[in-house]
Amino acid sequence: MPTCRTVIADALRAMKALAPGDDPTVDELNAGLGAFQALFLEWHECRGHMTDVDVSADYVAGADERIRVQNDATVNVTLPNAVPTLITCDPYDYGFEASALTPPQGTTASADGIEWRQPRDGERVEIVAANAQALYFYVADLNNWAWVYKPATNGLSTVNLGLDDPAPVNGRYAGHWSARLAERLIEIWPGMDEPSLALAKRIARANFILLARPGVVRDPVRADYF
Repeated sequence: MPTCRTVIADALRAMKALAPGDDPTVDELNAGLGAFQALFLEWHECRGHMTDVDVSADYVAGADERIRVQNDATVNVTLPNAVPTLITCDPYDYGFEASALTPPQGTTASADGIEWRQPRDGERVEIVAANAQALYFYVADLNNWAWVYKPATNGLSTVNLGLDDPAPVNGRYAGHWSARLAERLIEIWPGMDEPSLALAKRIARANFILLARPGVVRDPVRADYF
């Protein structure tokens, strides 16, 4: 799995701000890390709707859930090993579904392929609490959840990605994220106005692949008729 440092260094080489074999400076790495984190938060938002769940007791998260911990509650939110195959509510009903149709939570047990499936690459879990927040992406090639930001050990603050932390991306998308990061950094890099023709093509390809994600299974789409 690539680290944030390797993605940033690849982006700097792609925009010709760093020669092959050279190492980026501390300031260059910090600028790249801030841009990388911002890109991931934007991608999280554009991935679409998340299901809001309020909890006041220990909870095993489901896929694409935003879990809001009620004020003054002390709870343990566990990331799932498997999530329900069938969702019993309409996630686009904008909160009008009956409480009995709330999406069932995930489980730490094995996925049986019938009632439970493994999380899909890029599915998210967001935790919102009074004192700390967290955002996790499922990374299929690691079979694990990777964090974009998470609670500190004391649970009273939030820790952002570090340079040598694993980048929360499937390894097959690392080059595409480097291209997107290069596009963002060109805007602030001294002496650079436009990407090269080769980099512009790479950025366009990256935007398409990260939007389409052809290697990820999707639920079928069925039309609703009134």
